[in-house]
Amino acid sequence: MGKEPIHPIRKVRYLRPQREWKEIIAIYLYLAGMGGGSFIIGTLIDWLGVKLDPPFLPSVVLFGYSLNLSKVPILWGPIMVAIGAPFLILDLGIKWRFMYACLNPRTSWVARGFIILSIFIVLGLILFVKSVLPFKWLYPESFFWRIPEIIAFIFAFATAIYTGILLKATKSIPLWNTPLLPLLFLVSALSTGSMAIILSSLGTGLFSYHSGALKTLMVGEQILVVVEGIVLYLFLARRYKTTEQGKDSVRLLLFGEMRLIFWGGIVLLGFIFPIVLENIASFFPGNTTLIFVAGGLLLLGGFFLRVGVLHAGIKEQIPMHRLMELQYNGMIEKWKTLSEGRLKKENAQKIL
Repeated sequence: MGKEPIHPIRKVRYLRPQREWKEIIAIYLYLAGMGGGSFIIGTLIDWLGVKLDPPFLPSVVLFGYSLNLSKVPILWGPIMVAIGAPFLILDLGIKWRFMYACLNPRTSWVARGFIILSIFIVLGLILFVKSVLPFKWLYPESFFWRIPEIIAFIFAFATAIYTGILLKATKSIPLWNTPLLPLLFLVSALSTGSMAIILSSLGTGLFSYHSGALKTLMVGEQILVVVEGIVLYLFLARRYKTTEQGKDSVRLLLFGEMRLIFWGGIVLLGFIFPIVLENIASFFPGNTTLIFVAGGLLLLGGFFLRVGVLHAGIKEQIPMHRLMELQYNGMIEKWKTLSEGRLKKENAQKIL
């Protein structure tokens, strides 16, 4: 982390990691990011005209029509976002509090995010349903359907970035208050989204193990994991050079209560194990077990990344707390001085 060594976390009286946003928000950030990232990757696959094999899914007949399931494994992203959004509502709790937050887009990033997620979910689900329905008139070669696809694609990016902007908007927590956090969550959303597409397409037979498209997708996913690791390093290095609370947040992740989450959940499960297992799998063509294990670990690491960033957020001390800390330290020093003086006086009296 630069030239300055990182020492174990200091013991300060007013070291207070935030406790307002817990695992329920991590679930929301994770599902929204992965859903947006998978829709981005799936849409690119669709636009590039990649050849898809018929998936190994049972045919579904509705009102006498056989539904088209060929694109389900690559266009399900909005469903994950729709599942994740209620977790934010549950965290806000009181109905009037949620309504107040959603009706103030000028001042509230919750309201702006509600708009972004709503547009993406609605457009994404429309496109998802369009791909499932068997009616040929839904597939004209016209620019009409390309417009909502482009808009949904843009809002998928906005959804993935917004998960980081929501935390960055909290100015009182130095660990979050950096443009690198939205970038980190965006890259993580793309890497987890890529892996989710790989697992869903491979599991349903949409891509065979030997298909060039799947191999290209796996190479792209590994590149995204490496980029994510670089961004995470820069994120922690920059935050360590800010305020004392920024330093303490990094120490909390590396050496404190969150060290198992960071080294075990984020570094090992999210970065090292997936890349190692995927490269080992390349020596055993046709064996997809290692890929599924690597994918499961990477997706789990993406969740731990959100948990770690949330729980390591330490609030910046307000001036009154800083004054109280200075006064407290001054009183301790004064007490030590008086104690040493009293001890010397007692020793002198004993000698006499």
